[in-house]
Amino acid sequence: MTNPAQTMPGSAPKSNSLYRLTGLPYFNVAVAIVVIYVALTIITGDTFNTVNNQITIMRAASVFLILAVGQTLVMNTGGIDISTGSMIGVVGAIVGSTLQSGALDPMLAIPVSILLGALLGAFNGFNITVLGVPPLLATLGTFVAYRGFTQHYMGVNLVTNLPDVVTTVGRSWGLGMPLAVWIALFVTLVGWFVLTQTLYGRYITAIGSNPKAAEATRLNVKLLTASTYVIQGALAGLAALVLMGRLNSSSAAMGEGLELHIIAAVVLGGTYLFGGRATMVGTLLGVYLIGMLENGLIQTGAGFFVQKMILGLLIIAAVALQLQQKRN
Repeated sequence: MTNPAQTMPGSAPKSNSLYRLTGLPYFNVAVAIVVIYVALTIITGDTFNTVNNQITIMRAASVFLILAVGQTLVMNTGGIDISTGSMIGVVGAIVGSTLQSGALDPMLAIPVSILLGALLGAFNGFNITVLGVPPLLATLGTFVAYRGFTQHYMGVNLVTNLPDVVTTVGRSWGLGMPLAVWIALFVTLVGWFVLTQTLYGRYITAIGSNPKAAEATRLNVKLLTASTYVIQGALAGLAALVLMGRLNSSSAAMGEGLELHIIAAVVLGGTYLFGGRATMVGTLLGVYLIGMLENGLIQTGAGFFVQKMILGLLIIAAVALQLQQKRN
């Protein structure tokens, strides 16, 4: 009897190629983007599918993307950081008020923002790796504490008329796109390189896959894990500067509610919530998917609470799919 595989030699490679394509961690989010993009274009009558609107989406999502890069590294170790929005609030309050009072040189705004954010992230890392507090509870604590500090420090005050150095970061354009978008894409590129092309990326992936095995290979698991929270904090400082520049202001409410968007984008992009698998390409696509959805829903007349409902359901669906993949 003739073997069918011998009569159709091209069938196996095609099957393997399809298997590799569907096995990409960001395959599902890429398909979702195409389907939703087409649907929104049809529903809105092409007002969604314009160059200006796509730039608007990317500009609004730039802060999310910067934060999501750090969250991807944190989740790759099996951790999570839900204090990102509160860290933005602290950086915005301190840097914004000191700039307004003249206590901080505007030329130092960028390094000070990043350094302050890194210190806030280091406190998270200390609580998790030294004190042994689970990441969810540790960052929940700082989520509340950091926001409480911001509200106490700022009160009802609003910092406005920030220096040109800050507004340039958030509002200027270059090569046809907002500078904030270029900054976010550069951060993503660096994050991809670190995650996929360096020993550091391999080490934190090993920690997320099996912490005990990583310790057995003499990796400094605590130091490496804490470093991801420091990076997340530093990126929160950068994101705070971008957001302050875009708004040309700072208030006690700055950064509120960003945590849900960041976690949703990273999980939707294919990074395991349980650690051990991360993808910066998927994170980029996940951020775009959420930005696209919010923009499209606004154009269709959907309210704020409808957006939150859909975002919450997307997180549940993404985690359920990851659990199914993990069982398989």
